[in-house]
Amino acid sequence: MLKELTDTSIEIQRKWLKFLLERVGHNNLPRLLNYYKSIGWMSEQAAERLLDIADMEKRYKGASWTLSAEEQRISRLFIEKLKGRDIEDSLLNVPFSGKARPYIEKKIKIMPSEHIHPAEKKKMEFNIHRREVTINNLEQELEEKYSEIGELKKRYWSLRMPFSKTGKKLCEIRFIWI
Repeated sequence: MLKELTDTSIEIQRKWLKFLLERVGHNNLPRLLNYYKSIGWMSEQAAERLLDIADMEKRYKGASWTLSAEEQRISRLFIEKLKGRDIEDSLLNVPFSGKARPYIEKKIKIMPSEHIHPAEKKKMEFNIHRREVTINNLEQELEEKYSEIGELKKRYWSLRMPFSKTGKKLCEIRFIWI
């Protein structure tokens, strides 16, 4: 089991992470590391350290968290190398790239209002006004419902008091009859 990752092996860690990220992506890496923990290949501490390092790597998005048998074998060799075993670097070289694709965040360009078409601007203003009116109406309805609830509570307590006194009398009468 890979118990901890040291700073002396950071180059191997990053190489292994790149290998994993190119195959499963950042979105599936936690699930793969949980699998490795469950089968005893690594500890919780090592998995957390790898996730921290992964945040500094190029972003990838993968379709699945599973690896092929060959990829699992190479991953196991990386783990053995990180544990301190003497593994040839040539065995860690991967001739093919993974299935995951680089994940590029789409940046939305917000245009200043003077560049918006007048018809679009009018439509947006109408929608904003309509939402404000709807929110105000809902707030007003909510206040009305709260006042109705208050009135119903008062009525409930006013009706409950005579009933509870009557209920006590009925219990006393039954007790006498028994």
